[in-house]
Amino acid sequence: MKAHCHIINISFKYCSIPFLKSSSGQIFDKFRSFFSLVVIFFLTLANPILPDSLYEEAYEMETSNTLFAIPLYEKALAKKPSGKLQKAIVTRLFFLYKKHGKILDGLFLNSKYSGYIASSDKSWIWSALLEFYKPISSKDLNTTYLLAIKSNIESSTELEDWLVSQNQPKLVEFTSVILMKRKEFRLLKQVLLKVPGILISPIYLGIANLKLKDDSSKEYIKNLISDETTLNNHTADVLYLMGMYYRSLEDYNLSSRYFRMSGSYGPKERAVLEATKSIALRGSYKEICSTFTFPKSVNDEIWNLLYMNCLPNREEMISPLRNSIKILSEKEGNEFLKKLFLGVTE
Repeated sequence: MKAHCHIINISFKYCSIPFLKSSSGQIFDKFRSFFSLVVIFFLTLANPILPDSLYEEAYEMETSNTLFAIPLYEKALAKKPSGKLQKAIVTRLFFLYKKHGKILDGLFLNSKYSGYIASSDKSWIWSALLEFYKPISSKDLNTTYLLAIKSNIESSTELEDWLVSQNQPKLVEFTSVILMKRKEFRLLKQVLLKVPGILISPIYLGIANLKLKDDSSKEYIKNLISDETTLNNHTADVLYLMGMYYRSLEDYNLSSRYFRMSGSYGPKERAVLEATKSIALRGSYKEICSTFTFPKSVNDEIWNLLYMNCLPNREEMISPLRNSIKILSEKEGNEFLKKLFLGVTE
């Protein structure tokens, strides 16, 4: 019992002794022992894993696999630690984001915990963003980010006016990426509908519609496939959105088929990854490794897991990563991991 009190970090007067003593007799003595166990049980359920234990596990994981230490640090930070522990988690997490090229994660972490991160360590984020979105200037990219990060559904006029005045498709794309990262899909749809002439691809508006799961998403998809110009100019993106649409309907056969077709016209890796998710969700696990080849990735946990899943020593490879896989499977878009690694994520 004493060990339980240490784990949940509470002060409980009955934790230091193995049995409770009472002058009321043996029955009452047993009742109090039982009651104390029940209290500890429910307190443990309320907070089963504390940030310090997750931090220790993540720190240890770094010695063998820095990539899979990231989910553990993220989970530890989500537990809302304070003081030195919070600073330690943020510092390690930011270092690993940089090591593994996770630009958006680093950008958002810096925005929230800027005081914990040295100015000299932040330059890599904007250098990478400027390279990706060139020839957009640093000033314009930064202004777009600040407006996108503070906008909400009731207050988006400044962001919309800025995008219209700049008339730069890459700034609209950057805005879309930021709003998707924030999971502000209704806001994303609202903003994109105000700048229709600047849009190049239907991908972001399509994703926003599908995430909102309302009647408009069906209409949007119908309009896309009936618009010959859009279909011809953006075939890969339209097929990709069709795959997303049928997955939302749990028609995983059609979903995987559309994703695979999209790979014939556009990004191959995107098509393979999303087709794999749909195949896993329908339970056809053997088909995954017989159909696709997954290269080992230095910077992406999901690609690494798919690579390990197809190895002869699969169990040996994933066993040390159980907690990291479980955390990853709880993220939106990674639900397929719960089926692919059923014994690990339960």
